[in-house]
Amino acid sequence: MPSDTQQLLAKEVGAFVQRLRLWTPARWAAAADPWGTRADLGRHLAQRWADTAADLEGRPRRPLPVLQPDLLVADQLAVTGDDLVRCSPADEVCRDAVDHLLAHRHDLLGDVPPVSLGGFQALVHGRAVCTPLPDR
Repeated sequence: MPSDTQQLLAKEVGAFVQRLRLWTPARWAAAADPWGTRADLGRHLAQRWADTAADLEGRPRRPLPVLQPDLLVADQLAVTGDDLVRCSPADEVCRDAVDHLLAHRHDLLGDVPPVSLGGFQALVHGRAVCTPLPDR
């Protein structure tokens, strides 16, 4: 049985992806400094989830393919988010992933996390756990 934080992560990934699947190519191509485009930011988040899942499963980290068109970034987020949830991460790992998602949801959608998800503190924590991807 998934923990409450695992269920929260699954719920937030699903809701986030559902909203992103409505985006147009122009919306994905818009700037999202310092990441590049909004699609690049989405790829960053998908890569972090893939890396975390690999770490939890004891597998080597591998770079995700850059899927084209950018509309496919939402699907990549759905798959990597689901993979992470299926690894049954510890509560702390789930909280980091949720807050990281909330920080980038704020960047992409302008959403401020509700108090029930940690509000402003979730944004602060999400930014703290978000580190740039190393050059690959």
